[in-house]
Amino acid sequence: MRVKPHSVPRVLFASLAQGRTILRGCWALFHTRKLLSFGVFAVALLLGALTHLQDQALLAKIHFWNDAQENVAHQIAWYLGTYGDYLTYNVPLSLLIWFYGVVTKSSAWRRIGMICFLGASSAGLFDDFFRLTLGRPRPDTLEHTHLLDGFYGPAYAFSGGYQSFPSGHAASVFGAAVALLLTDLPLGLLTTAFALGVVWARMELYRHYPSDVVVGSIIGIYFGLLVGFGAKVRRTLPTSLDSGASSP
Repeated sequence: MRVKPHSVPRVLFASLAQGRTILRGCWALFHTRKLLSFGVFAVALLLGALTHLQDQALLAKIHFWNDAQENVAHQIAWYLGTYGDYLTYNVPLSLLIWFYGVVTKSSAWRRIGMICFLGASSAGLFDDFFRLTLGRPRPDTLEHTHLLDGFYGPAYAFSGGYQSFPSGHAASVFGAAVALLLTDLPLGLLTTAFALGVVWARMELYRHYPSDVVVGSIIGIYFGLLVGFGAKVRRTLPTSLDSGASSP
């Protein structure tokens, strides 16, 4: 089904209005539940610290395959870890859902696409602030350097191998998945299963320690909940902009 050219600007403005309304709902939730938000981040730091003490042992336990199984596991992990990134997975998924809403003239599906995008983006941006300043070497980076595991600060963080903590993949995939769980359960279950595969893959490929994915996942879950529940806050869109809403 073709989209009429003159309707494209209207659909775009309607989607932007939907996104603005969702963000307003997110801010309202955060503003009224600041202590809960800070408590979530405190728990993330505590779990990250506890997991950090066992990172090497836990990472070794993940690789329990024999030689033939390890090759298969590594190939699967490569696909999940490579294509489970923000630009190769979250953005295309959001656009696909949104475009489905455009083609079917469903405001509800366009809104779900926006929720998916905002969940992944907000979690990813928050996560990037830390991984681009802390400078923790990735496990596979330490194999080729004289450094010990630790946090080396911004001077190292902008090098490709020093962005291990927290996991950006975990944050963005869970940000999208949890937001979708609250808005479209079947799609949310599929994306959550994929998210679990991605965080396993990042450890299987020695790109992250368990503490990296634990903290990254909690960040993603938090922002997914914030966006998902924020989207449920009473909407203020004019009906003329948001016409044609239907449940997917």
